[in-house]
Amino acid sequence: MIGEIETLLAERARTVMPSAIREICKLCEQPGMRSLAGGWPDPQTFPVERIKAIIADLLDSEANRCLQYTTSEGLGGLRQWLAGWLKENDGLVCSPDELLITHGSAQGMELAAKIFLEPGDVAFVGLPTYFGGTGACKTFGAKLVGVRVDPRDGLDGDELEKKVESEQRAGRRPKLVYVIPDFDNPTGSCMPVESRKRLVEIAEKYNLIIVEDSPYRDLYFDQPPPPPIKSFDRQGRVIFLRSFSKIFCPGFRLGLALGNAKIIRRMVIARQFEDCCTAAFSQYVLELFCRRGYLEEQIRLNREFYRRKRDLLLDLLERHFPASVKWNRPGGGFFIWVELPKDKDAEELLQKSLARQVAFVTGAPFFVDGSGRNTLRLSYAQASENELRQATVELGAVLKDI
Repeated sequence: MIGEIETLLAERARTVMPSAIREICKLCEQPGMRSLAGGWPDPQTFPVERIKAIIADLLDSEANRCLQYTTSEGLGGLRQWLAGWLKENDGLVCSPDELLITHGSAQGMELAAKIFLEPGDVAFVGLPTYFGGTGACKTFGAKLVGVRVDPRDGLDGDELEKKVESEQRAGRRPKLVYVIPDFDNPTGSCMPVESRKRLVEIAEKYNLIIVEDSPYRDLYFDQPPPPPIKSFDRQGRVIFLRSFSKIFCPGFRLGLALGNAKIIRRMVIARQFEDCCTAAFSQYVLELFCRRGYLEEQIRLNREFYRRKRDLLLDLLERHFPASVKWNRPGGGFFIWVELPKDKDAEELLQKSLARQVAFVTGAPFFVDGSGRNTLRLSYAQASENELRQATVELGAVLKDI
């Protein structure tokens, strides 16, 4: 009976694969497992006491509103505050009508894909890139075309232009570019300013939409990233996504989408038939947190916290990994990108590592073309300093045996 029912599944349900990160995080729940896998924030950074005080105040004075439904666009007061913050923080001038409050930046990506992509359209994504973005595009039937990402320079504009022209010659319709320009997931790369300008020029030349996903932008350790790609957008082609999961806390599931007012309106309509609105209570908590002046302090504390963990893991890799293994030094974010010798398979390494109760994410799921089997992603975000030390020693020992 179940097999008969499964024949009724939509094509998108049959073809979309589970998240490799979510699947391996199930293993991380096992007792004694040291995880360098998930890019979840460290709970030590959560501003618990301030949130408790805000919740108490809201329930005392605003219960009738904060426990009610709200508009699909998001709270007007929160969008007004965020418009000012984006101008001061990112140099982006916008009105509240150009902002949508989402359930994390993941929903922003899903809504962008929903309103722009049809089966057979072409979406260009990084090789490698976060598979949440590629999964959203694939859900709506897009053909995914990978473009090389350099761990230092980000998405390769020359290669992108060649592949856009190749797809056009083949009779397909290039539509969208998904990019994480600031300390990206998984490589930690940060796109230089000239590359950002070039990407906008390519979008204008070939009539493309750019989805700029920037959850790690504020978590820089050495120097701030260049201006957002959105700041060079003269035609309304860039949808800029932000997340509060890494700079506030992820349990509230809050993000924003900034774009041309007409595009944002389309996204609003699309979301009305899937979740109606972002949780009002979460938005009220974030708005009060911001208006009390806590957000910038929280960002600064998070930046210092994760800088220490990045530096520790880099030092540990230097001491315990063999010379044949290469890795980068990310200027921000949560991840270090590791390359094994070309003839090595990270999946084999993972199985041996799990036997020693150390987990990480293999690189292959981040490559839409099936490459990257000799790569892996290490996260210093959630593991304690002691777990980082233990895991690196064990992983280094396994690396010397393969």
